[in-house]
Amino acid sequence: MNTGRKAARHFVFWLLLGLAAGVFLAAVLSCHEYQTMADITGAVLRSDSLAEGLKNSYAFQSFSLEMNTEGSKYLAAYGYRPMRNWGAYLPFTAGISVLLFQLAGLCTFRVRYREDLQTKKRIRELTEYLRAVNSGEGAMLRRREDDFSHLEDEMYKTVTELQSAKEAAVKNHEVLAERIADIAHQLKTPLTSMSLMTELLEEYQTIETEEYYSRLSNQIERLKNLVTGLLALAKLDSHGVVFHVERVEVPELLEAVSELLREIMTERGISFVAEESKGECFIYGDRQWTEEAVLNILKNCVEHTPDGGRIVASYSQNPIYTELQIEDGGSGFHAKELPHIFERFYRGEGAAKDNAGIGLALAKAVLEQQNGQICAENTADGHAGFRIKWYFS
Repeated sequence: MNTGRKAARHFVFWLLLGLAAGVFLAAVLSCHEYQTMADITGAVLRSDSLAEGLKNSYAFQSFSLEMNTEGSKYLAAYGYRPMRNWGAYLPFTAGISVLLFQLAGLCTFRVRYREDLQTKKRIRELTEYLRAVNSGEGAMLRRREDDFSHLEDEMYKTVTELQSAKEAAVKNHEVLAERIADIAHQLKTPLTSMSLMTELLEEYQTIETEEYYSRLSNQIERLKNLVTGLLALAKLDSHGVVFHVERVEVPELLEAVSELLREIMTERGISFVAEESKGECFIYGDRQWTEEAVLNILKNCVEHTPDGGRIVASYSQNPIYTELQIEDGGSGFHAKELPHIFERFYRGEGAAKDNAGIGLALAKAVLEQQNGQICAENTADGHAGFRIKWYFS
């Protein structure tokens, strides 16, 4: 409620109180006047003389009730009533009462107005403090003794604990990223040696060893992909990736990604359809990393789409964001899987045997660090779908 409306309500409230007090005071004065006249009339009637009655009216105070009764009967005979002069007193009493009550209301309004200003100022200061803390800026909390002191103390304690927890979490996260990167680098050396050995052994294969050689090659390739993914995740976690932002057309992005999986989709008879939208549809991001993210999502769709199935991608754009939706031809996500889809090393039901469970986690990290957002859902047709949004900053 704004100040004008508060002032108007305050004025009306005290005006009504003043009018009520004026009416009551007018009634009291009118009744008092009638009682005084009844006392004097009773004294005059007893003395049978106006002058003598007025002179002796104070001498009969002990009989005032009896005199009042006689005077009241006499006045009633001539039409006098206790509230006869109520209307005559009302303008004066109402005016005085309204004036006094309005003065009292003005004083209380000013006091409350100042208290409201102080309260709003304190709330604004505390809000600015929390906003500065959330944005990572240095902020000082001015300590003072008032109604907000306890809240201020609790906020300070909570913020201090959260900052300590955040610093510890960031430090642990950085250490974990370094460890993962170190392990991945250490694995690259033996993997390279193993790859060279398998290449040397290729010309010595026989019919009996050909199957084992194929399995060995596939496992080495799987390890290579796992190491590559771990290194990429470690770089993203440590914010060591420098994104080269450029304008990327969504149709070109989908064409490039689908081309990388065309051989697998053709072999399994899976068709990929990109539904075009009206007008241009583009994003701003790093082309290479964005293609990697979308490729991992499309790989997941291929894994869960049966042979001869269909994958559909649709995209649109508005002034706030560009949206890309990819729907596979499978049976959708299980309800228990949805909260864990983008967790690292999580493999849902129906995942490929060589799936390490880091593709979707990598895609999520890449998209979020480029002002994007991704979510998994089941479509109205019962298929699994991914909804990606790139926001224009």
